[in-house]
Amino acid sequence: MNRGPTRSPLCHDCAFTLLDLITGLAICGVLAAIAVPNWASQLPTYRLNGAARQLQSELHQVKSQAVARSAHLRVVFLAPGAYRIERKEGAAYRSTGAQKTLPEGITFGGDAIRPIGFAPRGTADGGTITLCNDKREGKNVIVSGSTGRVRVTGATC
Repeated sequence: MNRGPTRSPLCHDCAFTLLDLITGLAICGVLAAIAVPNWASQLPTYRLNGAARQLQSELHQVKSQAVARSAHLRVVFLAPGAYRIERKEGAAYRSTGAQKTLPEGITFGGDAIRPIGFAPRGTADGGTITLCNDKREGKNVIVSGSTGRVRVTGATC
């Protein structure tokens, strides 16, 4: 009962033609042409969200350092999109490090922003910092005075 030669399960005659490859590349090109402009228009929003998370994280860290070091610390906001951390030494505040900047295209909104200070017990002066992007979208970073809680909400610029 010889059934003759058997073929392997792999197809040796299957291959992509040049026409198949060109068609695949054309489809990828059309999809990229549609996706790239949409992605580029969303970039300011991504930067705004990132800046809000960065500032929220920084404020949490300053609060933790104030408690751990039993010191008065504050975040001072500089125009247009920079800030620094200062520590109270006697009656004056001194910078604890280099000035930090927000992502490109993100600025502080509203009028002059007063510093946000944290006490050794974790309480804060309280306040709201508004961040704005080039598309006039905004985020509020809100610091609660009694608890020092930091949260982010939507805002208008």
